[in-house]
Amino acid sequence: MIERGRQRAIDGGGGHGRRLAMSRIGSAAPAGRAMRLRPVVLAAMVLSLLAAGCGSADGEAGLADEDDLAFTLGAGNDDADRSQPGSSVDDGSVDGQGTEFGSLDQALPTTPTTIGSGLAPVTTIEVAPGGDPDRIYRGVLGKLEPNQPVVAGAVVPPPSRFDVQPLTGLTGPVPNPPAAVVKIDNGTAAAPQTGLNAADIVIEEEVEGGVTRFAAVFHTTASIVGPVRSGRTTDLALVSSLGSPLLLYSGANQITEGILRSQPAIQNRSHDSSSGYWRDQLRRPPSNLYTDTAPHWASASGGPPRAQFHYRSPAESVSGAVDKELTVAYGASAARWLWDGRQWLRWQRGLEHRLASGEQVSAANVVVIEAERVDTGMVDAAGGPVPEFVFVGTGRATVFTAGRRIDGTWTRPTLNSVATLTHRPGQPIELTPGRTWVQLVEAGGGQLR
Repeated sequence: MIERGRQRAIDGGGGHGRRLAMSRIGSAAPAGRAMRLRPVVLAAMVLSLLAAGCGSADGEAGLADEDDLAFTLGAGNDDADRSQPGSSVDDGSVDGQGTEFGSLDQALPTTPTTIGSGLAPVTTIEVAPGGDPDRIYRGVLGKLEPNQPVVAGAVVPPPSRFDVQPLTGLTGPVPNPPAAVVKIDNGTAAAPQTGLNAADIVIEEEVEGGVTRFAAVFHTTASIVGPVRSGRTTDLALVSSLGSPLLLYSGANQITEGILRSQPAIQNRSHDSSSGYWRDQLRRPPSNLYTDTAPHWASASGGPPRAQFHYRSPAESVSGAVDKELTVAYGASAARWLWDGRQWLRWQRGLEHRLASGEQVSAANVVVIEAERVDTGMVDAAGGPVPEFVFVGTGRATVFTAGRRIDGTWTRPTLNSVATLTHRPGQPIELTPGRTWVQLVEAGGGQLR
């Protein structure tokens, strides 16, 4: 398996090869060049087409999701027209369809329902950053140095303690591994997801066509997680404050992949270059890729993440106005949260948001972050512009905790800094210990209702 992964790196694998648009009736080679597929790739293509019915549309907003329309070949990227501004740049991988490193060797028939997939410690091959971001990328995050100051800090960041879990504020031993951030699908085909209620923090971000993805941050508890999907440049702002986190995702286009891999503190665990993933054969690709945080942690380096929020003690009263319901509207769906007297429960698309375990998605806190939305200069395979949310600097924050609403401000001096929440100058907003969901929305977009 290691040797096969190394050969893919030599051949231009790791998600950095040529991408071909897949139609519902077949595929076409680039003009002037015969398409030569290795036997394993050809077999995987045939199997994936049979399993998926020759393609799958996300259906959220009438746009085919980028992972359904791209196929990666292990060849050099010499399609000049795919690197020009305004042209189609697939923002995501086909999620392998069984061709990535480790996915064939570790295929499982269905998603395990208990912790422990039986996988060996994850092995990752080194992939140098590729692409030429300066030719097309027009975002902000990928051009910032990790410690480049953007604004001054508002308050002292929350302290990290040996007896308090850094991502939940709950009293207890602090696990030694770094945080593991997993990108999770939220298209209609992704339901029901696995693992969201085991995460310490979950961030919902909008991608193309108004569809959303989750960045689930795990540290306290290991979990089976999925379906796993592709990376975005916004992810830089979601993981950089965590120290030396693992970033688990299905793949990305050359530009995005190069930006993500250029961050020295991030331990890249892309499906394109890592073992530890499998496909649930009872679900349609690409929304059938799964992983387990435990074997990733078994081969990780670095230590625990820093504390991300200030928390109040049980004896402290809760400030803010009584507010037991909120809705956050995205382009293709809406997230609704209701306070049941004990926790926040989530609805989406008019239904209770339930997981594969049968549990409803829940949280102790819901934090709405408004950040500037910029154009990355990239579009997905269906022509939809790929946005980036600049979660660095300062902006409006609305915190929902213990059945109350607190209006305030978020401040984040650098990418590597923790974003602090304040409701008055020098006064941090204190959350309820437990799981926190962050709804990332466009500043001034009126999405919080």
